[in-house]
Amino acid sequence: MLMMLTAGACSGGDLMRFTNGDQLHGSFMGMNDGPGLVWRRDDVGEPVEFKTTEVRHVVLNDGRARKGLGSLAYVGLVNGDRVPGRITAIDGDSVKLETLWGGELRLPRDQVELLAPNPLGGRVYYHGPFVKEGWKMVDGPWQEEAEEEGLEAGEWAFSGSAWYWDGKDGGVAIVRESGMVDRSVLSFDLAWKNRLSVALAFHADFKTVDPEEVKDAGKRRNLVRGEVGSLPYLFGNSYVLQIYSNYLMLYRTSIDEDGRGRLDRVRANNNNFRLNEIGRAHIELRCNRHAGTIALFLDDEFVAQWNEGEGMLQERMEYAGKGDGFGFVVQGDDAPVRVSDVIVSEWNGMPDSARSLQVEEYDVVLMANGTDRYAGTVDGLDEDGRVVFEGRHGKFRFPLDDVAEIRFAGNGLAERSDEAVGEMKVRLSPLGVITGKPLGGDAGSLHLASAVFGEVAVDLGYAVMLDLALTNNIGDDWDVSF
Repeated sequence: MLMMLTAGACSGGDLMRFTNGDQLHGSFMGMNDGPGLVWRRDDVGEPVEFKTTEVRHVVLNDGRARKGLGSLAYVGLVNGDRVPGRITAIDGDSVKLETLWGGELRLPRDQVELLAPNPLGGRVYYHGPFVKEGWKMVDGPWQEEAEEEGLEAGEWAFSGSAWYWDGKDGGVAIVRESGMVDRSVLSFDLAWKNRLSVALAFHADFKTVDPEEVKDAGKRRNLVRGEVGSLPYLFGNSYVLQIYSNYLMLYRTSIDEDGRGRLDRVRANNNNFRLNEIGRAHIELRCNRHAGTIALFLDDEFVAQWNEGEGMLQERMEYAGKGDGFGFVVQGDDAPVRVSDVIVSEWNGMPDSARSLQVEEYDVVLMANGTDRYAGTVDGLDEDGRVVFEGRHGKFRFPLDDVAEIRFAGNGLAERSDEAVGEMKVRLSPLGVITGKPLGGDAGSLHLASAVFGEVAVDLGYAVMLDLALTNNIGDDWDVSF
C-alpha cells in the first residue's frame, strides 16, 4: 500500500556528527588552538573539548540561521566558494565586498569567477538538506507479491548535508511536498556510482489512490517498484525527468479521479548527453507553470528545453504539474546516488546564464532582463556604483541593480587548488560557502583564515553548518554512517 514515511524531525539545538558515525546534541561553544571544538550539554557540568579531526560537521540551530542576509547577491570564487555580500569596488586587481557576516573583504580578481548582484532566482524557498525535517520517503501501491519475492523497500539515508540511496533495488522516493512556486528554479548536486538511473519529479501534488479500489476495478496492471509505470503512483500529477548516463526522458504523470495512472512522454529539442559511470554534476531545472517552459542545465551549461505551452494550446492540455512538491527516486539496481546542496528559488524567467557564453578572452555581462548580454572587459565601478564596461561597440555604464551576472574571462582566472589540510567550510543561509582554516572563536563568532581573502571573523548567526572533514575523493563520501 502507499506509504508516506516521515524521514525525521529536529530535536532542537546544535548537532555534532563524528567521523565514526556517532552524533551528539548540545551547544557549540567555539573552537580553540589545537584545533579543538568546544561542546556543552545541559547534563554535563563543564564544556568538553573534541579534536576537530574526530568531527565531521556541526549543524547549528537545527539548520536555521538566526540572522538573515537580506540579499541573494554573492561572489563566486574559483575554489567553489560562494561569498555573499554587496559589491562596492572593482578594479584590475581585486573586487571589494561589503558583508553582514564578515565586514569588508578584498578578493583578488584572479580568484573571482562570477559576480552575481542579482542571481537568476528570486526568493529562496528552500536550501539544504541540513536536517531531515520536511522530507518524506514515499512508496507506492506495488504488487502484493513483491515482498514475497524478496523485493523489500529500501530506505534513503540522511548523513551530513545529503541524502544517500545505496539500496540494491530502487523505487522508493525521497520528497518534499512544498517549495516550488509557479516559476521555480530547482538546483542540486548529484553524485553516483555505476550507471546513473535517477528520476526527478517537480511540481508534484502526490495525489494518492486506494490501491485496493484500483486493483478491484482492474484499472492497472501489477506494478513493480522502480519501473517507469510506477511513477504516477509515486508523484501523482507531476512532471518526472528521468536522467540516465547517456540520455534524458521527460514524462507527464497523472492520476485521474478513478485512480488510473497515466504516463506521457514529452518531446525535447535535445535529449542526448553522456555522463561518467562514477561522477558528480550540478543540475539545475527551471520551470514556469503558466508558460509551460521547462529548461535543464548541467554544470551551468544548457542541455535541453521543453515547451509545454505550445502543446497545451494545440492539444488543449493543462500543465501536468499540479502541486508544489519535488522528489527523487533511483530506478536502477545497485546504483548508489547522493543528492545534496538542494536549492529551490523563484525564477525570474531568465532563459540562461552568463556561464553559457563564457569565453577565455572576454568578460560576459548578463543583464537582469534576461535577454541583453555583452562581451568585453569590465574595467571597474564608477563613483555612482555603476559597472564600467568596454565592449566591441563602445563603453557602457550599467547600474548594478540591472545586472544579473558577470563572468570574468577564463584566461584571467587562477587554477583551482584543492583544500589544504586543516581547512573547513562554513555554510551560510540562504546561500554562502566559505572555506578556511579555523583560528579560534566562540559560540557567536569563528575566526577563519581564508587562502583567498585572509583572516575574517565570521558571524555565526548567519551560519547553518560547519563542515570540518573535507574530502576531494568522491569515494570517501559514500559511507553514510559517518
